[in-house]
Amino acid sequence: MTYLLVLAALALLPAVLVMGLRVNGAVAFMSLCLGSLLVAYVAGDITDILSSFTAHGTLAISQWVRLALLVVPFLLAILFARRSVGGSKKVTNALPALATGLLFALLVVPLLPADVQRPIQHLETWRQLNNLQTAVILAGASFSLVFLLFTHRGHHDEESKKHGKH
Repeated sequence: MTYLLVLAALALLPAVLVMGLRVNGAVAFMSLCLGSLLVAYVAGDITDILSSFTAHGTLAISQWVRLALLVVPFLLAILFARRSVGGSKKVTNALPALATGLLFALLVVPLLPADVQRPIQHLETWRQLNNLQTAVILAGASFSLVFLLFTHRGHHDEESKKHGKH
């Protein structure tokens, strides 16, 4: 039951932050995608560099580096994109926000320490979420792209009206 709450928090907290702070859900989703790329392609080099300066085990350093590389871009997006969504866009922001929360859980759980990771991965809820991984990524990417195009177009139109361009 405790690990089910941890999984729920990992999925819901990012979505609540995105909606509550009125962060553009597409930016939050894409920041997790960036974090995932950093984990895949940069974590090893950073771990090697940090391991050369410390006597701690490489595995522990690697876990923290990977987790930081995933979470820091998301936190920066939350910090810098606060109050970027307003009006009627708040409702359409719910889909990218939900996709962000689900993606956050999918990406963070495998990076957690084994004693936390294993019990979560034995939950039926985790298995269902993991089976929906492709759908979460495709839906999140699609919602985010549409939302970015929708919000960008509105901004461009407002700028044209301000400057008298048609």
